Amino acid sequence: MAGIRIEGNTSGNVVEVNSAHELLVALSANEDTAGFAVVTAEVDAGTVTGNRLIRDMEVSADYRLRVALDTPFFDAYFMGSAVDTTVWSQATGTDTITVASGFLSLNAGLSTASGSYAVVRSYRNFPTYNTATLYFEMVGQLTQLPVANNVTEWGLSYAVSTTAPTDGCIFRLNAAGEFRCVNIANSVELQSNTLNFATLVGANTTKHFIVGLSDDQCEYWIDDVLVAVVNRGLAGYAVTASDQLPIMLRTYNTGVTAVAQVLKVGMVGVTLSDIVSQKLWSHVMVGQGGTITQGQSASALGTTALYTNSLALSAGAAAANSSAALGSGLGGQFSLQPTLAAPNDGIISSYQVPAGTVAVPGRMFYLTYLKISGVVSVVLAGGPVVLFWSLAYGHTAVGLGTTDGAGTKAPRRVPLGIQTWAATAALWTQADRDIVIPFDPPIPVQPGEFIQTVAKNVGTVTTSGVITFTITANGYCE
Repeated sequence: MAGIRIEGNTSGNVVEVNSAHELLVALSANEDTAGFAVVTAEVDAGTVTGNRLIRDMEVSADYRLRVALDTPFFDAYFMGSAVDTTVWSQATGTDTITVASGFLSLNAGLSTASGSYAVVRSYRNFPTYNTATLYFEMVGQLTQLPVANNVTEWGLSYAVSTTAPTDGCIFRLNAAGEFRCVNIANSVELQSNTLNFATLVGANTTKHFIVGLSDDQCEYWIDDVLVAVVNRGLAGYAVTASDQLPIMLRTYNTGVTAVAQVLKVGMVGVTLSDIVSQKLWSHVMVGQGGTITQGQSASALGTTALYTNSLALSAGAAAANSSAALGSGLGGQFSLQPTLAAPNDGIISSYQVPAGTVAVPGRMFYLTYLKISGVVSVVLAGGPVVLFWSLAYGHTAVGLGTTDGAGTKAPRRVPLGIQTWAATAALWTQADRDIVIPFDPPIPVQPGEFIQTVAKNVGTVTTSGVITFTITANGYCE
């Protein structure tokens, strides 16, 4: 008989193996005699680092397994043909920055000149909290293998033009053509060993990069494979000097290069792990630029309100129910000649939520607050003026007469309140009240739909005069 026979001394039971030559073992079901099995989790198989990364699970004093929920801070895609200047700052020297075909491209003009640079940085900075990991992720590619005299960096960092970063955690292609992961604390750098860029990344190949920053170390991942861990210095006070860091993307040349390096970015995001912040979802959305008071990425940027700098009082216009005669904007400044015959509705402010396309993100708008104030800006002749206010939303065409159909929607209406002015009201006479309404739950307006404030004059039609309104709208989009 081949092999070693293992048999119980008194029971005579024999240990057996299966067809795969694996020893058959069963754990005891008796708690008094059972041994212990320790549960751990494999974080990374060690494909690149050579060391398998295993971490213990944590259990509280009440025998509860510790489970963390993440808090999303930021995400951005690059749709359309322009950089979203409400979110990103840009700086260039000879290099150019473009948005096209879903990519933000740094050095799109293919400059090889010495000293040329392109830098994109988020206006927002992101906090680090103790041992909770702050994750930066980027989906992107580089058009060349490492190029001598070119430096390309991406991650969380403070850096401008061609000067060395002062703080942060970044992936870096350095001027010597080496690919490294770098921690910077108050201009003091700690670097990983040189990584094989051709194998891990390659040219013109989209990869998913992750930088995971915590109090003790920074982990660097490519396509869910851990490629480097850079620890806090032995005598260091933290991995980075700052506990608030922006997203930083840049490429620059320290000398003339043989070919042009281009950094192409398709998506970036920042997430705080292990902490349930209990932050309202609306706060999360506006924190990454999703406030309805400004245009969204790839759509018309800037303010959504009709309130340009130094906007003068106008002669006003008569309101209509089929067009935005007083102007378009999600709130703002609107001047009305209150001559519409009772009881006809007239559109005062009007705004269409941008429809979603391949180039423009179709974001849902949530109106959470509305305020309407009014003042006589040209003396009224006749009156009194009594305005019944309402909100019209959800319709697919500007006119209030739009009907529900196969491809159309009629406006949904919400009464808002009443404002009055006495007959022949004098200049600068304010309404008897402001209309102030917080919406909870918010009013939802979908991509391509209109949202309008509407006034109905049930008083005496004036023969002349103007009332100017300021309309404040607030909320968030996702």
